[in-house]
Parts: sequence; structure tokens; C-alpha cells
Amino acid sequence: MLSRNRIVTIGLALALVASPVALTACGGSSSSDSESTATEATTDNTASSESTATDSSSSTQSYSISTSEITEAYMGASEAGETIYYVGNSDGSKTGIFFLDADNMANVSFMGPATVTQQNGENLITITDELSGNTLTFGVTNNDDGTITIDMGNELGKAILAQADVAETVNAIKTIQTNTTSVQ
Repeated sequence: MLSRNRIVTIGLALALVASPVALTACGGSSSSDSESTATEATTDNTASSESTATDSSSSTQSYSISTSEITEAYMGASEAGETIYYVGNSDGSKTGIFFLDADNMANVSFMGPATVTQQNGENLITITDELSGNTLTFGVTNNDDGTITIDMGNELGKAILAQADVAETVNAIKTIQTNTTSVQ
């Protein structure tokens, strides 16, 4: 597992080369038969994504998160070796989780509203990707040292995430999305 200092160093290095692009929500594959293209647009303090369907209905969807709306940011590494970034606001209406596989230069992201439920005494967060409609559910535990542990099940394992600066985290995510392939 990467040390926190190494993760922070990598994240900051990526943030330094950031250009103003959007945080895009890919959320994995969609079950829709229509093709879609993502168009990125942003300002320095707003991340957004836009998707235009190319089927006969030809509708446009967009989603954005302003850094002024984000109240918390965390980053860390999973047992599988992926770097994970989590951003959200206090009511869960604007949430994003981002996974970076640096070895394969690939990322997966889910951006949208989040809900919190309890199952067998564990807090579960479900993020519904605003553009694809796909969901991701993971367990969350607040640790005594100010970090959180997220549990993504047997396949992806657990990750300890440390609190991070919101602006730096958003810049790192933008850089990752610019310089890696989004896995859908």
C-alpha cells in the first residue's frame, strides 16, 4: 500500500499540471442502447459534464459540481492499489468518487447524489451517477484519527482515506481525467 505522503505527492504533482477541464461522470457502462458523447466545460471553480444522446430523441444531459458546494474531500489508496478521491457536500446532493489505476493510466468515476443507509450496523453510501444512472455502494467507517475507511467488498477491498484540501483534490481529479482513459 502506498504511504500517505507518497499519495499526496503524486496528487499534488498531478494538480500542478492541471488544465481547466471538467470533472466528468462516467460511472461505468450504461445499459442504454443509444450512443453518447461527453463534452467537457468548466471554469476554475466549477466542474461540469454534458452528455448528448445521438439517438432519435437527441436530448442533452449535464451535471456540475462547484468547488464552493463541496464541503469535504478525502484521498487515499485501496488494497488493490488504486488511488481514490472522494468529494461531497453536507447534504449528499453533490458527491463524487474517483478511482485512479495509475499502472494502466485509467480512471472510473461516479458523480451525482448520494444516499446513506444502514445495513447490519454499517453505514452504506450509494452514489447514483447523474449521467449514466449507474450506482456504486460502499461501506463507510469514521476512524478515531480523523480518517475514514471505505469498504468496497471482496473484489476491491478497503481503503483508508485522509481528509484533503477541496481545491487541491478537485485539481488532482481534473488532471487525472485529462491524462488518463475513462473506463466505461
